[in-house]
Amino acid sequence: MNTPRRYRPPAQVRAVGGPYVDQVVADFNTLPDTLADNPRYQAARELVERRGELDWQQLFTLELWVLELMPLHQLEVRAAGLEQVFAHVPIRRPVPSDTDYVARLQGWAVNMQSERQWVFRKNLLREQEAWRLRRRLHQVLAAVTVLALAVGWVGNLLAIVGSSVIAATAWFGVAGGYASVARRAQPPSVTRPGDSEHITALGDLCALDVGQDSVVQGMLLGGLFAVVGLFILASGLIQLVVNPGIASAVLPHFGGGAETGEWGYLGWLSPATPMDFARLVVWSFLFGFAERLVPDVLDKLSGKLNFAGRRRGDPSRKPR
Repeated sequence: MNTPRRYRPPAQVRAVGGPYVDQVVADFNTLPDTLADNPRYQAARELVERRGELDWQQLFTLELWVLELMPLHQLEVRAAGLEQVFAHVPIRRPVPSDTDYVARLQGWAVNMQSERQWVFRKNLLREQEAWRLRRRLHQVLAAVTVLALAVGWVGNLLAIVGSSVIAATAWFGVAGGYASVARRAQPPSVTRPGDSEHITALGDLCALDVGQDSVVQGMLLGGLFAVVGLFILASGLIQLVVNPGIASAVLPHFGGGAETGEWGYLGWLSPATPMDFARLVVWSFLFGFAERLVPDVLDKLSGKLNFAGRRRGDPSRKPR
């Protein structure tokens, strides 16, 4: 049976919600003693007495209970503050001339505070899912690092020339994919409830939760694209889609490895100079970071080959 995930709520309240707890407790302590026999007041006191063990839900409940117990003069001050918090107040604040003014003002304040808490909860859930995603990405990156080191070590042990270059290229491609995902997983925070420009939708939370496999897959595809890009660069096919002068100036040159042993032909994958190796590192990272870069190059290569086939009159390549 699945158990609900808990993202250290009590620890998080103590770590980042200390002033929040202190404010709610201070509001409770200002309530008049005449409420001592009120059941809601007694329940709130129990929560206050163990304020160091509260989770977020209990803290939010305590805050609403305190709001319901406030005398009119305190309630009016709090209502004025809540009205300033919202960028767009969805419900008009009651005025003293309204019938049942006290009850209406209390209900309005509780509703506004509940909406404010709901915005905070969505931000908290988003941060929770983003934290889980970052942790998983870190685990994948660590596993890829170990795998790349193992491939490079085994390749050197078996004298497979170029294996270290392939392993390093794949790792920098995965690192580029990680950087791309991490950069996009930093949405703006909601600072004011009702601000339509900065809102955490439930769809975004669901996407973070159920889309983690796709994100990890995209990160690993960065390594695959980097290796494919390595072979495109080393084979010279890149010159079919890039001006040869530009290719010579910004792309790495290969052929620095010795052609010895059974796998000697892979020596052509080794950069010719240290500067070329630095260029290969940068391009490997870009192949993983810009997820459309290698597919776009492959599309252009495919278009070049199709065009060449049609010009030769190959029946299998004629347009339909």
